[in-house]
Amino acid sequence: MRTARRVALAALLTACAAASAQTPDAERDVRAADTAFWRAYNACDMTAIGALLTADIEFYHDRTGLTTTRAGVVDSLRNGPCATPDMRLRREVIEDSLAFHPLADGYAILSGQHRFHVRNGDAPERVDGQAGFTTLWQSRDGHWRMHRVLSYAHGPVAYEPPSAIQLPAATLARYAGRYNSARIGGIAVVVEGDHLRLTAGDFVVALYPESATRFFAMERDLRFEFDTSGTSTPRALAVYENGALTERATRERATRER
Repeated sequence: MRTARRVALAALLTACAAASAQTPDAERDVRAADTAFWRAYNACDMTAIGALLTADIEFYHDRTGLTTTRAGVVDSLRNGPCATPDMRLRREVIEDSLAFHPLADGYAILSGQHRFHVRNGDAPERVDGQAGFTTLWQSRDGHWRMHRVLSYAHGPVAYEPPSAIQLPAATLARYAGRYNSARIGGIAVVVEGDHLRLTAGDFVVALYPESATRFFAMERDLRFEFDTSGTSTPRALAVYENGALTERATRERATRER
């Protein structure tokens, strides 16, 4: 019995030693390969994507199911998120969620959480959702490639407003005035301290500057873009909700001429 225990313990220690021996370089290299893959994904670089997949990859997705083979996965990306020229999907990893686990025989696991951002045309980028992932990486011929991928728990992300910037009082004052929309009628914009306040009927919201011409709401994903068309005085105001254009109001001429 003691001999059997010693053999089992020796085997366990050997396996642990082998795993720990590969950890420093393996973790660095897997993380680098993962970064390279998602950089290619964000750029829709199909050649680079394919180079980081094994020929017999299996990709399991909680919404679209199983996709197999390198060609199959590449085609699913080419005909999916990369198929629309004026739409871009950007993946962002949640860095503190990443976990690396070395395995024997040239395998390793990288898991974590990531978010996806969408931009349609000239609309502001918006958060599209969040998901968990677990990737089994395989090392062959000195290269790490994705061998098995699980993508799961897709869902919405709670709205996180961007950081506000400071604009000069004179810049804020240029946007103050009355605007008109065919759907909701009059819209009033006034300066309120370091930001703007918009009133449309019973709807009142504070607008905080994200750039020189773009503002956002704190409460939910509302963006407000002032169209200056190369002039200092805005000609129109566009309103986006969850990245989609919902309203466009023109500035009243009398207000512009004052």
